[in-house]
Amino acid sequence: MVKDLFKKIKELRKKNNFSQGYMARELGISRPTYTQIEQGERDLTITEAKKLAAIFSVSFEDFLAGKTSQHKVIIKQKKRVKKVTRPEIRIIMTQSNVEKFKEVLLYILEKVGARPNIRETAIYKLLYFIDFDYYEKFEEQLIGAKYIKNHFGPTPIEFKKIADQ
Repeated sequence: MVKDLFKKIKELRKKNNFSQGYMARELGISRPTYTQIEQGERDLTITEAKKLAAIFSVSFEDFLAGKTSQHKVIIKQKKRVKKVTRPEIRIIMTQSNVEKFKEVLLYILEKVGARPNIRETAIYKLLYFIDFDYYEKFEEQLIGAKYIKNHFGPTPIEFKKIADQ
């Protein structure tokens, strides 16, 4: 065995960023006992030396000789595959549909807007039902709004933009 094996063990532990507690747990000994090994106050057993060689990924013979294997790790980068992103959906409402949307919205607000239990989601639902009912009767959209499925019911996508105008 190498005369300064305890120095080599400490050097390898620090090089691999291992704590003394981790090394002691891996060897199945207490941390103070491991500290004694690193300080040269306690000799290694053969099984402990084999475990240390395995932890540091060195052959047992090289470990006892104080050699470290110089493995050079090369990570090849894979070619990045461009993800085909779906283009953002553009919603275009004609000006007449926007005017119709505003008229229907004002009608709803005039009839039920002042009630305390009518909130924004209820207005969304009323817009949806009016549009759906008109479509069922005349097979064309009254408002022409696109709706998204929401937890509280259908929501017109354009509502915020039109309401801000």
